[in-house]
Amino acid sequence: MSRWSGLGRLGGARLGALGLLAAALVGLAQALRLESWGFDGPGAGFFPQLVAAVCVALALLVVVAPGRAGETEEGDSETVAATAETRRCFALYALALVVLAAGAAWAGFVATAIAVSVVIVRFAERRSWAAALGYGAGAALVGLVCFGWLLRVDLPESPIERAFYTLVR
Repeated sequence: MSRWSGLGRLGGARLGALGLLAAALVGLAQALRLESWGFDGPGAGFFPQLVAAVCVALALLVVVAPGRAGETEEGDSETVAATAETRRCFALYALALVVLAAGAAWAGFVATAIAVSVVIVRFAERRSWAAALGYGAGAALVGLVCFGWLLRVDLPESPIERAFYTLVR
């Protein structure tokens, strides 16, 4: 059987990674058409180029080393529990995307960053409340300082962001 066979689980991972690699290469080609850096800082293409390059690198990594196939039997209670946990975790990540979209429209950057962190860190990853809130507050602070203040990116605003900007601008 060929090393690149698409019939087994490993072959399916490689096949999927090749599809993602193709999409990432198209995205990178499109992003490279945009300006990376301008007179006043990062251009419109900087972030898309960075994200596309990371996607290309990760897809290449999976093509080269896709990992090992699972060793448990189908129908095994361990496999059933793992599948249920995977579905629960996926649903919580999907919920985090809904919270992100809604929060960006109505709640502002800080509240949205904390809410998304709580959904992911506390509920999906089952960490403590302190870890979830601490990570959310840290991500919000880094986002405000690096993107909102230093790079002057227009972040979703609420009274929290406006108060921060009056302190630093």
